[in-house]
Amino acid sequence: MAVRRGGAGTPARRGSAAPERGEIYLEYSLLSGQMRVAAIDAETGVEVVVFGPANVSQDDIGQLAVRKLKRRLAASADDGTSRPDPTGKPDGSRYA
Repeated sequence: MAVRRGGAGTPARRGSAAPERGEIYLEYSLLSGQMRVAAIDAETGVEVVVFGPANVSQDDIGQLAVRKLKRRLAASADDGTSRPDPTGKPDGSRYA
């Protein structure tokens, strides 16, 4: 599993190859005294978010986000919905 770390204002790598299988992107943000971490699976685009105190280590909260993402991916694989619906709505309908 490869993990890429970044934060708001961190430039994305340009010209990089397609994401590797199992690659996870981590984005760290400080919001109102809290640390927000988004973990994104590069292959499927599935994203989870965790919050913690601002003084928590990035490694600890990053590991929590990765574990949450792995649980979400495993649950999606179990019920056959490995890719999220692009509309974000469970019934697949679209906003008008």
